[in-house]
Amino acid sequence: MFVWAALVFTLEVNAKSKDARHHPKITAYVDSLNSKAARLIRRDAGSAFTLLTEAELLATEYKYDKGLAIVYLNQAEVLSQRGYSQRALELYYRSMQLSMHNKDIYNVARAEQHISSIKRKGGSLAEAGILLQRTLSIFTRLNKPVDMVNILLRLGLLRTDQKQYDDARHYYDQAFQLSKKIAYSFGEKKSYYDRALLLKTLNKPDSAIYYLNKALHIDTITKDDYGMALSYIELSRIYINLKQYNKAKPYARLAYAKADSVAALPLVKTATELLLYVSKEALDKDAIIEWQDQLLILDNTISEREKRESTNFIDALRMQEDQQLKSQQRISEVEKQTRKQDSLLLVYTALLLAGSAVVITLAYNFRKAKKYSANLNAKNSHIEQQNQKLEEDSELKSKLISIMSHDLRKPLANTQSIIQLVNMDLLSPEEFKDLFKQLEDQYARVMALTDNLLFWIKGQVSGAPVELAKVPMQQLADSVIEEQKIPLTEKEITISNRLTPGFVWLNETEMLRIVLRNLLSNAVKFTPAGGIIEIYGSNTASETSITVKDTGIGMSPQAIERINDESYYTTKGTQNEEGSGFGLMLIRDLVKKHNGKLTIESTQGQGSAFTISFPPSVFIKA
Repeated sequence: MFVWAALVFTLEVNAKSKDARHHPKITAYVDSLNSKAARLIRRDAGSAFTLLTEAELLATEYKYDKGLAIVYLNQAEVLSQRGYSQRALELYYRSMQLSMHNKDIYNVARAEQHISSIKRKGGSLAEAGILLQRTLSIFTRLNKPVDMVNILLRLGLLRTDQKQYDDARHYYDQAFQLSKKIAYSFGEKKSYYDRALLLKTLNKPDSAIYYLNKALHIDTITKDDYGMALSYIELSRIYINLKQYNKAKPYARLAYAKADSVAALPLVKTATELLLYVSKEALDKDAIIEWQDQLLILDNTISEREKRESTNFIDALRMQEDQQLKSQQRISEVEKQTRKQDSLLLVYTALLLAGSAVVITLAYNFRKAKKYSANLNAKNSHIEQQNQKLEEDSELKSKLISIMSHDLRKPLANTQSIIQLVNMDLLSPEEFKDLFKQLEDQYARVMALTDNLLFWIKGQVSGAPVELAKVPMQQLADSVIEEQKIPLTEKEITISNRLTPGFVWLNETEMLRIVLRNLLSNAVKFTPAGGIIEIYGSNTASETSITVKDTGIGMSPQAIERINDESYYTTKGTQNEEGSGFGLMLIRDLVKKHNGKLTIESTQGQGSAFTISFPPSVFIKA
């Protein structure tokens, strides 16, 4: 027994050895690599990517999911900066999925913020707007004012692109006021600068000049030479448009000096082009030659730097591929070692069995004497189980009869009463409108309950065929959300379908529709006005799942226990919505028949999360 215990202890230690919770130095090192890379991204993408590759390998090896999610965020930013938008988008979604799994809503919002920028650049302005509004809501809830300012500024730029100029001004005003309140000088400066660009677009040069000077004042105080270079360039452009070249030239020279001081070569080139343009307009031949020569030198310098950075970046990508290959090799070695340990475990098991055989032989006669008694007890237990099952079946039938007599008959009786009142012309227009609304609610409830009952009865029929199909879960969830559009609108509930187009299951379509419909209906029912509902999926080596999460009233541990014990349970919603209690019974039964399970996580006053999960084979890679 001592040998067996020692072996189990060794295997447990090996299993824990690669857990981030047991290696705080590793997690701290991964965090430091992420921080260093974030500071390098704009100056040296290749070096930043090299650091991130090392951080990715360590975070993966030690299962540090939070660090890995931030690695993906930084890697995506590098790729986006280099023009690899599609690859960056994949990494942002991967980061978001990890953060969702870790319930790290802040980094979920950060990922969505970056995704919105890619969508905006790609012309998907409406989708970018939805993402930014959702992100702003999360940052507001988490009380992250600096992030809120940055989102408000992005919304202003988006509305400018959409030519919704009044909305853009409104967002810049909000960003300015919040920046003032929290003493966020960059946000205050950026609101001035972005507003100036908007006014320039609207052909209001005097106002644009006023706000650019406001931005310059803050940059001067904070000694932000890069920001000053940007403002000087815009001032020079405005005066060029006004054909006031005597004012445009000094601003272009100031822009050149500030950009050169921080080695911002693209801005140096822009300032040089402005100086060349002014010189041509002034017919200053010496200046034209000087700035043309300077422009050629800059073009060569920028070209060389881009080549060098591209080489470094490509080297970093190759290093990442090599490291990932080595990581796969290490995983293979670990698997081999695990197989050896399994073999060793089998040997010890065989030895224990051999020793146990002696004990079994000695105990054989004693067991034989007890055998008849045990058989009798087993038969009695089997009879008791059968009786219990019959009682449960009888109870279920009684519940179904109760549901059909009350929850189906009552709405139909109410409908008859309403129709009689209408036919008698006894109703005012206001009363008629109110009763018609009641009639519509009764109809929707009866139809939903009828669908549930019919589908449940179909599942009880022995030999009923199961038709499996490829089900795009994002589309299915969208259709179920559309069915709930009226109650969602009435309660002003924000709903977010985070399932991706590639999330496809091989399963029974109608079963999944019934399950999702009941889960979403429950979430709407128990979420108060102004709440949030999220639908998202997850894939792991052991299962594939979809979760419907709400910010509703939550459930008590006793209520969850009753549901898990397969007991009948019902209660009224936040606006006294009635239910039959049959929905959760149906979900649990349907999912179980398809080798799945229903998991409930809930905290009273904070909300609930209902998760249906199936074996990983159900998920189909799109």
